[in-house]
Amino acid sequence: MQTERIYNLSYVNADLSGFLHHLEKSYINQRVGAYIATVNPEIGYAAAKDSSYCDVLSAADFILPDGIGVVMMSKLTNNRLKSRIAGYDVFVNLLKIANDKQKRIFLYGAKKEVNQAVVDRISSEYPGISIVGYSDGYAQDKEAVAKRIAKAKPDMVFVALGYPHQERFIYEYKHLFPQAIAIGLGGSFDVFSGTVKRAPNFLIRLNLEWLYRLLTNPSRWKRMLNIPKYAFTVLKEEKVQKQSYYPEQVKERSKQIDA
Repeated sequence: MQTERIYNLSYVNADLSGFLHHLEKSYINQRVGAYIATVNPEIGYAAAKDSSYCDVLSAADFILPDGIGVVMMSKLTNNRLKSRIAGYDVFVNLLKIANDKQKRIFLYGAKKEVNQAVVDRISSEYPGISIVGYSDGYAQDKEAVAKRIAKAKPDMVFVALGYPHQERFIYEYKHLFPQAIAIGLGGSFDVFSGTVKRAPNFLIRLNLEWLYRLLTNPSRWKRMLNIPKYAFTVLKEEKVQKQSYYPEQVKERSKQIDA
């Protein structure tokens, strides 16, 4: 798929339907696995500050711009992304695909009661899906969970451990379940289970989901500070790149004139 690069990460440049169509046609239908990372400004800032984590994200087959802040920065740097692609929306659409195609899934993450609620809802609403395993996110032995996933042979693995743990888990153990679509989903299990309410649709359409999260959970304000930090970091890097690029252009033109 077409991508646009913003501070060392190449994001999918498509809308939700376009991405899902490509994923279904070229991966799911072909039984080809993929690692999908969902990146918002907070995660983007973390990757900018930690080169090893940036490498983990860069290894993904698809990096989705899961945050309007990423899309806004793409416009300011002239690497224009078409749309935000929210991890939660990808999750519920993959469940529909899995249901229609009678796929096998594994669910890993969140608190035990939340994980169980997700299992119960999927079992009730998606009869075509086979849940071949699940584990809450507090299991101490991640390698043991990965081996359980490998043994279950799922078509899709949904990992909701929060960053950077979910991406590091997929990166480290994806070789054990190469046939699966594996995606990091952050707090999606909390929303899907009803533990946390998602913003109303009109706020989502206005790209104000972040504001709803802040108003309903004021303790997130410290995390929100990462958004301007991310913006500053990206713009600073953009300025450095331009300064290192344009002098070379000037030098080259001077050589041509002198010749």
